[in-house]
Amino acid sequence: MALSVVHVSHGAGGGAGRAGRRAHLAARAAGLRSAFAFADGEAAAEGEMRLAATPPEGPAAALAEALTARVQWGLVPASRSDATNTLFSIAHPGLALDRQGVLAAADILHLHWTSWLVAPATIRRWLAAGRRVVWTLHDLWPMTGGCHYPAGCEQYRTACLACPQLADGWSLVPNAFAEKRAAWSDPGPVLVAPSRWMAARAAESAILGGCRIEVIPNAVETGLFAPPAERDGLRAAWGVGPGDLLVVAGAFDNRERRKGGALLAEALARLAADGRLAALLPPGGRVVVAGFGRAAPAPAPGLDALAFGEVSEDSVMADILGAADLAVIPSLEDNYPNIALEALACGTPCVATPVGGLPDLVRDGESGLLAAAAEAGALAEALLAFAARHFGDAGLRARARAQAERENALPVVGARLAALYAGIAAPPRAPSPSAAAHARALRAFAEAPVAVEAMPAAPFLRFPANLLLGGMAGDGAAGLAAPELPAPRAALNVLALHTRHLHHGARSGPWQFLRHLPEGMAAEVRATPLGDALAGGEAATYRDWGRLLGAVPFGQQGNAWLAEAEILAACAATGFDVLHAIDGEHAMWLLPRLPAALFSGGRRPAFAATFHQPPALLAAMVNTGLLARLDAVVVLCEAQRAALAQHLDPARLHVIQHGVDTAFFTPGPRQAGEGLRLLSVGHWLRDHDAAFAALALLRQAGIDARLRIVSPAAPHPLPQGVTAEAGLSDEALRQAYRDADALLLPLADATANNAVLEAMACGRPVVSTDVGGVAEMTAGAARLAPAGDAAALAEAVAALARDPDAAAALGRAARARAEALDWRHVAARHAALYADLAALRA
Repeated sequence: MALSVVHVSHGAGGGAGRAGRRAHLAARAAGLRSAFAFADGEAAAEGEMRLAATPPEGPAAALAEALTARVQWGLVPASRSDATNTLFSIAHPGLALDRQGVLAAADILHLHWTSWLVAPATIRRWLAAGRRVVWTLHDLWPMTGGCHYPAGCEQYRTACLACPQLADGWSLVPNAFAEKRAAWSDPGPVLVAPSRWMAARAAESAILGGCRIEVIPNAVETGLFAPPAERDGLRAAWGVGPGDLLVVAGAFDNRERRKGGALLAEALARLAADGRLAALLPPGGRVVVAGFGRAAPAPAPGLDALAFGEVSEDSVMADILGAADLAVIPSLEDNYPNIALEALACGTPCVATPVGGLPDLVRDGESGLLAAAAEAGALAEALLAFAARHFGDAGLRARARAQAERENALPVVGARLAALYAGIAAPPRAPSPSAAAHARALRAFAEAPVAVEAMPAAPFLRFPANLLLGGMAGDGAAGLAAPELPAPRAALNVLALHTRHLHHGARSGPWQFLRHLPEGMAAEVRATPLGDALAGGEAATYRDWGRLLGAVPFGQQGNAWLAEAEILAACAATGFDVLHAIDGEHAMWLLPRLPAALFSGGRRPAFAATFHQPPALLAAMVNTGLLARLDAVVVLCEAQRAALAQHLDPARLHVIQHGVDTAFFTPGPRQAGEGLRLLSVGHWLRDHDAAFAALALLRQAGIDARLRIVSPAAPHPLPQGVTAEAGLSDEALRQAYRDADALLLPLADATANNAVLEAMACGRPVVSTDVGGVAEMTAGAARLAPAGDAAALAEAVAALARDPDAAAALGRAARARAEALDWRHVAARHAALYADLAALRA
């Protein structure tokens, strides 16, 4: 009996759409009743079906418009950082595909690229109903909060809480992550990874890690993409001789930075300038670069070029690839790019960077060469090696073609997919239709409308995204019911609220430990932007409420009051064991006052709050009379404990030190620089006057000291020898630490300090001030001077400059101390506290 399968992708074009169509063709080659359904594109062959959306009406129309025009193509692009320019997408709105006849009848639903087509709640309903769902991972979107490629970020392994690609004041990213985790975890779909690299990423992800994962490469039409019969004639028609090296490169859109166009341009410019590549060719041979795709880069001076532009016909692309001597794939991030596969099928070897799934496709000496690294110099060397060893190598071309035929031909991939489908298929509900009946059934739905499913599931609508969409879509959308998804539950459940500080990167911030709670504990995290912008015209009313409740002005932030109201609603619907305000200065002044009857099951959770500010500031930020309502108060140093012990039972006071991500902030290669390079990071409670005075003393002593300040609020004017900048990515900040000879960070006060810990984790010597909890935090692994003592600061720096061995030893000690404060250790301390609090509530 032939199984029926529907391959589903938002578009029929683009990399994932093309791969999805080929998977459909492979399934048909294996004798399966396969259809290819998509929303964007035109049906071009039998078995293809366009899903025509019915425009929504009323409140649903307003919500769909808000999600598409104002969020996806408005807010998201306007909020992007420069970390990458690869697409970032939300899931919504989708189509009501579980009510579409062909999909409802299929034995297997095989998903490909699902944004704006298949809502997470739809997938949850399919899985809950026992439908067999297979999902090919063409990128990482199914396991992230919205990015398709993470640009080095690894938050998908735990939780997407602070996105480096998006300035996300509305919590779109963590909410999307929570929605996906609830929708396709336990049970999840069966995953197909085209590359071993993608399989490894899925296996380590928090969302997909529990799914079955099969590595099955993408298919290609080896009859269409084949060595051209008149290869020499094609080349001659383009003015390319037998002694010329024809290099082809391009992408759907060459402006997408991860595709590596700039990397290739730099490598070719170097080779054009030094003439080494042309020197390896026969006399009179030229290097000719053939480019295709949108916005193909200008050719390097000194090299000949062919510009093919956007190529829409596969047969034309096959001619271009087949005529070339090699295809260059210079990607910085990639999975299993179609262009590499198509080139190999045409018998054209590839030179590629060793990233993502490219090593699965490009094998040294078999189907091309891999560069040693994704760097211009390494790529240039790989091109030189190809010209020296493989120019005109018919054997390599034959092996490249044979690899594609052996692993990627439609019948080969189809057989592997058929075996997978057969292994998971449910008992048939009805006799299998004949091929003719199946084709007629597809034609019957060729013009069938499909309703838009605009409303996201409840996790996506958590605070404050619910306020954003409510404001955009109007009051009518509030009447639409959000699909509920079963939230992952554990033996002990924590709801944590933290304040979003713009200067915190993806790897800093006091909530990082929540990623590392042990098995059996689950944390649901909500973020509140600073200030009262979300309160709008009600901000003054909230301040009045704050005065009635005894909250001091610092805690009267309208956003925080709204957050507590939202958390109360969540706690009324779902039971939590612990509520933890990670930034206690800003929150948890309302909820501990409320009666148990307002919480789920009439059971109050334990209330905890962490306070970060030094005692001198806490007095003006916290109404100490309210502390007694908390079940636990967490502080970062003993000075805070001493200041608060008089206001509550000492048994409720817990010192848990601040942490650092020692897996990211690590010692590493340093870039060359001049002088004694000192670094200062941040703005809160920094003593810049002491730093400037110490720098002046060092320079007066003949030391060429220079201070680099990384801060969103650097002081002005800057004295001689000082530079300032802001907005560094996490990676650039890490490199700044590595490049520094020392961190010079005098402080007016502190309980803990991100910059000190991050510099220590990078193995750099630290010179700071002996105030607050700094000595407790550094534990002898830093040089500390008295507060405001510029001379002592200067002498500490000078001593390190005079004794490089002592500086190196201090850096090693700093790294060891940072490892003791890794977030995993901090998480273990919090986990023990949570367990104790839950036991008291039991």
